[in-house]
Amino acid sequence: MSSQYNKSIILNIIEQYPSLGKTAIMKILYILQQVKKMELNYDFSIYTYGPYSAGVIEDIDDLIKATLIDVHAYEYNNYVGYNLNLTERGESKISGLPIGDKKIIKEVVSFVNKKPAKTMELLSTIIFIENQYAKNNWKHDQKDIVEKVREIKPHFKKQTISRTYKILLEKKYIQP
Repeated sequence: MSSQYNKSIILNIIEQYPSLGKTAIMKILYILQQVKKMELNYDFSIYTYGPYSAGVIEDIDDLIKATLIDVHAYEYNNYVGYNLNLTERGESKISGLPIGDKKIIKEVVSFVNKKPAKTMELLSTIIFIENQYAKNNWKHDQKDIVEKVREIKPHFKKQTISRTYKILLEKKYIQP
């Protein structure tokens, strides 16, 4: 898929979920690619706030430069966050994605809607670790994943990781 396709996905996410931040968009794109198997071809690695791809930031920056989205910085607990919204030009440039793609985006956006950044960090990190174990054919169970996530993200309690793991299992966003 082309980068233009990825940018259309980003515009559609922002249309459905205005005032979303860059980190949240990153996590939604990660879930779309890894869980829903959309062919976005972003290269994700684990980072401070979970899975990260420089390609996502490049695409968002391109959309800002093209004046299709506005970015507004705000301060939050001594951090700077960003709200992204479609501009009028952006609204007029949203391309028609296939109905199936829009449905998948809506499902993922509904799942993460209004979840705090920390929760999205945890959700995407669990998916990342689960996928790493599966990709490498490493035997594992929930306990292994919880311990690995806790090792990488010690600011999360084991109970919180376990509870979030179970939510992802119920949602079929992971399959051990």
